[in-house]
Amino acid sequence: MPRMMSHRYVYALLLGFIFSVTFVFAVHYGKGPKPASTNAPGETSCQAGRCHSQYELNGGDGALTVEGVPGAYAPGQKYELTITIAQKGQKRWGFQITALDTNNLPAGGFYLLEKELTQQVQLSSSEGSPRRYVQHTLEGSYLGKKNGPVSWKLEWEAPDKPMGTVLFYTAGNAANFDKKPWGDFIYTHIDTSREAQPK
Repeated sequence: MPRMMSHRYVYALLLGFIFSVTFVFAVHYGKGPKPASTNAPGETSCQAGRCHSQYELNGGDGALTVEGVPGAYAPGQKYELTITIAQKGQKRWGFQITALDTNNLPAGGFYLLEKELTQQVQLSSSEGSPRRYVQHTLEGSYLGKKNGPVSWKLEWEAPDKPMGTVLFYTAGNAANFDKKPWGDFIYTHIDTSREAQPK
């Protein structure tokens, strides 16, 4: 009898662990990834040995695009960006974006245009980086929207003073929402904006 109770106890613990892992992936990451998941220099993506590693990075037949990044930015000017992702067979979605100069320092600032769908996050100072990010919210994961495309809008304000070339690092997640960390496709994208030359 004690041996049977021991097996039941272990089984209960195992079920509890599985439930906890499922809850973390379904709820926490549904609210957005951890900061520094854009695959920018010094970062990884959600594919690289983390949550969604079944498929190679950019290995699906879907697409991640960022529209509105200016070819050349004017200091202090605001630009509306639209991030779009699609992938056949998937039904939950996410993204994260940051803007850095060529020294990998934050360039400009972000403003939310869809506060119910997007949010701003950043690494704490103890983690040694002032980088700022915009990413989806739980509502902004568009749960149940099959195949996509889905889009998020935000605003980027160029630095007040010229900072040279600015690079936008974006990562997107096309997930199947099976409450497990596999079966999802991670895409990354880099866009470049150069400093406008004075006329």
